[in-house]
Amino acid sequence: MIADLLKPNYLKTKCSPLMIGLLLLLCICETQAQRGTEVEKLIYLLNINDLRNALMVAQNIDYVNYTDEYGLSSLMYASAYGYKKVCRILIQKGADLNLQAIDNTTAAMYASYNGHVKIVKLLLKKGFNLDLQTIGGITALMMASQNGHTRIVKLLLNNGANANLQAIDGYTALVLASQKGYTEIVKLLLDNGANANLQAIDGYTALMLASQNGYTDIAKLLLDNRAKVDLQDEVGATALIKASLNGHTEFVKLLLDSDTDVNLKCADGANALFFASLNGYTEIVKLLLEEGAKPDLLETDGVNGLVITANDELAETIKMLLDKELKQNLQYPEQVTVKIATAQNGHMEALRISSDKVSIPANYGRATAFIRASRSGYITIVMLLLNEDVPFDVDRTVRFTALMVASLNDHTDIVKLLAYGGAKLDLKSNNGATALIFASQNGNTEAIKVLLENGANPDLRDNEGKTALDYAINPDIKSLLTE
Repeated sequence: MIADLLKPNYLKTKCSPLMIGLLLLLCICETQAQRGTEVEKLIYLLNINDLRNALMVAQNIDYVNYTDEYGLSSLMYASAYGYKKVCRILIQKGADLNLQAIDNTTAAMYASYNGHVKIVKLLLKKGFNLDLQTIGGITALMMASQNGHTRIVKLLLNNGANANLQAIDGYTALVLASQKGYTEIVKLLLDNGANANLQAIDGYTALMLASQNGYTDIAKLLLDNRAKVDLQDEVGATALIKASLNGHTEFVKLLLDSDTDVNLKCADGANALFFASLNGYTEIVKLLLEEGAKPDLLETDGVNGLVITANDELAETIKMLLDKELKQNLQYPEQVTVKIATAQNGHMEALRISSDKVSIPANYGRATAFIRASRSGYITIVMLLLNEDVPFDVDRTVRFTALMVASLNDHTDIVKLLAYGGAKLDLKSNNGATALIFASQNGNTEAIKVLLENGANPDLRDNEGKTALDYAINPDIKSLLTE
């Protein structure tokens, strides 16, 4: 029988093309499995930092482009861990420098992200596509820029990397470097043609992100390269507004010297002066007023308003979360939003960071959290906007002036600046409250003195028919209001 099987005629008549194909496929799979085992062994050795044995295994690998379940090759692992010798062996054996994993990352991206200069040099010498992008649109240049790897950025740019490619969310290498404060990298990018005015999907520019963190040196570089000072993000905020919100006085001075418009408003109607007054940044308030900022612009709370307590410690914590615009990871920057809720005792609780839609407790009803807290004597303010629809019904006409928020937040010096500077003292919010009423609710004796001295009317009533005196608890305030 065995002899019959070996006869040519038998093979010709009994083995169909399908059978032959299956046999070949089994052979190929078995060979690849053997090769895969060798690569898996190499990857294991790289993971445990056993470079000596890793080199030996690498020299005996035939199928260097085998990838694991994540699409990662041995060259990617070696590049990520910084093993130049292993990389050199794999490249000599024909490893594909442009091979991309499931998320489209490459060996060069891993080396750039982790700052392995020698490996990047090796890959550049052998030649790879510098502008390949991950699924999220991130390039090797972006990874090096966001992590502060100056030498790698310089290498990539000198070899022709495109400085103006944008990730899926519109962020560029320049935007990422500006956000992190890497001045030298920003200069390199600008010197190699990076566009200072490219805006991300959320409207952010390199100058805006530099302003959030007060990176004045970076701002100078950007402005020298024709960065536009009055571009606005998706909620209307400018670099000046962000700098004023975060108390970066020198940055504000620099922008004012560049002829920024001090009265540009966010979508909610707030301007730079409003936010500086809100946070008690007296020096910035002075600067803005000197440049013609209007103290009586009304801020309007729309459906996307976030209500944040003026309690210093908690406000700072929530502001820090909101200012963290990016969560960096290997694939792409992910925007973050913050869910918050107000308890009946006036405290704010940061619930979580997520990309979900904002959820506001149903018990808000038509009375805004601002009015609810004001009636209870809690110091609350409408501070920031989100770009998602909030699923609850609120009055969209809550209005505040810089004077009102300064009165609410014990910023007496700013109350003085605004009052003596000619601010209208008796403007009302939509619930009828004036700066004097807010100061009374807050127990701000000094603010009440200033307001009364400048002619504030103590007899004005809010929508509940109450005057500042009706809200006064402190005997000194009652005395001032009854004189």
